[in-house]
Amino acid sequence: MSWFAVLASLGTAGAFATANAQASATAILDRVQVNPRRPIDFHAIVLPETVYVGQQATYQVAVMLSPDARSKLRRNPEFLPPELKGLLAYELGTPTRVPARNYAGGVFEAHVFRRALFPVASGAQLVPAPQLTYALPQSSSYFSREERYVVRAESAAFIVKALPLEGRPDDFNGAVGVLRVAARVDTSSARVGDPLVLTLRVQGISNVKLLPRPTIELDWASAVPGSERILVDSSGSLVRGTKEFDWILTPTREGRVRVPRVSYAYFDPYAARYGTAESAPLDLSVRTGALAATVEGEPSALLPLRSLRRPTREVVTWNGGGRPPTEWVWWLLLASIAPIPWLWWSRSGAWRARQNHGQRVRATSGQPAREADQGARGTARITRRALLAALAERFSQSPQSLVSRRHVARVLRRGGVTRSTTQEVLTALDHLDEQGFAAADSVCDTSGSALTSDTSMARRVTELLQRVDAEALPKGRQFVPSAIGAVWFLAVFVSAAPNSSSLRAQNAERQLAPAAPNSTVAVAARGDSARAAYERRAYTQAAERFRALVALQPRAPDLLANWGAAAWAAGDTVHAVMAWQRAARLEPLAVDLQERIDLLPSGARGGVANVAMIPVPWLTRVALGLWLLGWCMLGWMAWYARRPVATQVVNSHRLRWIRRSAIAGVALAIVSGGAAFWGMRVLDASTLAVVRRPETMRIVPGTEADALGGVSTGDVVRILQARQDWRLVVHADGRRGWLPAVRLVAIEGDSAVFASDSPLDRLPLEPQMH
Repeated sequence: MSWFAVLASLGTAGAFATANAQASATAILDRVQVNPRRPIDFHAIVLPETVYVGQQATYQVAVMLSPDARSKLRRNPEFLPPELKGLLAYELGTPTRVPARNYAGGVFEAHVFRRALFPVASGAQLVPAPQLTYALPQSSSYFSREERYVVRAESAAFIVKALPLEGRPDDFNGAVGVLRVAARVDTSSARVGDPLVLTLRVQGISNVKLLPRPTIELDWASAVPGSERILVDSSGSLVRGTKEFDWILTPTREGRVRVPRVSYAYFDPYAARYGTAESAPLDLSVRTGALAATVEGEPSALLPLRSLRRPTREVVTWNGGGRPPTEWVWWLLLASIAPIPWLWWSRSGAWRARQNHGQRVRATSGQPAREADQGARGTARITRRALLAALAERFSQSPQSLVSRRHVARVLRRGGVTRSTTQEVLTALDHLDEQGFAAADSVCDTSGSALTSDTSMARRVTELLQRVDAEALPKGRQFVPSAIGAVWFLAVFVSAAPNSSSLRAQNAERQLAPAAPNSTVAVAARGDSARAAYERRAYTQAAERFRALVALQPRAPDLLANWGAAAWAAGDTVHAVMAWQRAARLEPLAVDLQERIDLLPSGARGGVANVAMIPVPWLTRVALGLWLLGWCMLGWMAWYARRPVATQVVNSHRLRWIRRSAIAGVALAIVSGGAAFWGMRVLDASTLAVVRRPETMRIVPGTEADALGGVSTGDVVRILQARQDWRLVVHADGRRGWLPAVRLVAIEGDSAVFASDSPLDRLPLEPQMH
């Protein structure tokens, strides 16, 4: 006798033992107390009173009819079932009629109705009281009026226990019942590249709608989950049925192959223990086909490798939460500094100063004549004003801006005047202040030394102006150092942005550039070793070496592209999807990466897995350049408005066009920056994950929930919500449901969407064959 026959006989024996242990169809009649004074009595009960999650509990309802009520009833009573929450229900067979017999002093005919209940969560479950409505005539006359009665049965409660942890197999997915499995294929021979159907049949005593899809792993073919078929039989005391799972197998190599035993772990609630049902292995002959297999050593799996370049920082993604990246800090700092010159030069009303300058000149034009009449004090004031006017004219400044020693010293030093000459000018100004604003009796004495003092002071001021003019920079070059510094400042920060050369596709020859200083030798040596392994068709070894290089330089698109090519050639779909998705999001305009993503299964491209070709680095640089240029132009206009009208050479018409251009540049910078930020959000992969093994998507967390279809190895999903060991995801095809966290691996290794205590962090990533 084969193992399959032995398992089948054991499963059948267990089913018979379970059926014998189940309560009888009329067990309620032995447990309730009938009221003999009622013409129609109504009772309900749940048996057994304690069950496991997923185990069947039988809900029995008994309608007791006295002979008098039976003879008077003109139509059947109306039964209103209770509302069930957290329970799945099936009607069991047909109602059972028990002939009239004596119950506590009354004779009743009993009608028993049964319903199978399946709890999906542990805890106390309460079944509300059902309601029965009937009508009896008031007399024996045919035309007698009927009186309506409503009677309620008892509410029923039972306890649902969680499945035990002791003895639970590692591959247990929540199946409850007494089960057996069998496998079959739709052909005894196949060809490489031609699909065939593998069907796994699971049957037994169970709510088969809740049975999860098992895992199928084959090294000679790719397996894609197919359809599911369910057949439920509720004619007996226990619900039983059959559920069939299909997989579409595409052989990738020829020869004699075998479908191994498929183990299906389940929990037997009647024996309170875990069991495993196994299918018999299937042998299959695979002939040579039209498609080449992608296995080790086959040249058809070879994809061109990229030349290694310096790691780039193409797209800096930030989802708005947590601490922003360092690049963002520098860019935002530079962008915030740009408006400062305009704010500084326009804070004192420089735009209005130009309009009021003529009025101030006319108001002060008559002051020197009046001050000359005041003797030595007036002469000192005129000399001081002339000195300041000469300095303002020499350095293209407004006289009103030279209001203190600090302002005068700053203008002279910036204009190239030496420190000693600057100090002498300040001393002369202080001396003129003392003479021009001191008391009358302290300016001159009886010897008339004031005139001599005025003459020497005028000569000294003339000499100082000559020295200042000789030491100062030529007119028109005084702001060249500041302009050169600003240009270099801008160039340094713009060059800190992502390198534009990394946006070019793999159509031209790339030059090998050194990597980071601390890993140049290691990366070069390991890169050559990985490339050599790939060229001699050792794809698995090459993939491992490229993966180690990616650990050193996680943002190097070339290493990621090569890792994906080696993993794809080795049949590792999961790592190929991870590598190419990350590389394409670092270089969104790379055509070769877009072409490689098109090679992936349908679940790994399109939808949330789509990589939009958005030129984020270009938009970022354009936004930064226009922002700085616009604010520099506005700042220059604010500074230009502070100059005297006599020194301004740009007419108002040109100033209007400059102002409009500056405002337009700032507006375009805002638009480009918004587009760049939107592109960063679109290319953000922090919430994306790859399915590591086939799994069934659920409506709610839990293996007992209804299925939404299956997901395959390598499918890309976006994490929306985390709840313990389950994740709410959106599939690339638009489906939305829950998947176990152990079936997902993040595309970005530092993703925060997975809990720190998730089993995903403790399990090694197993390669999956595409």
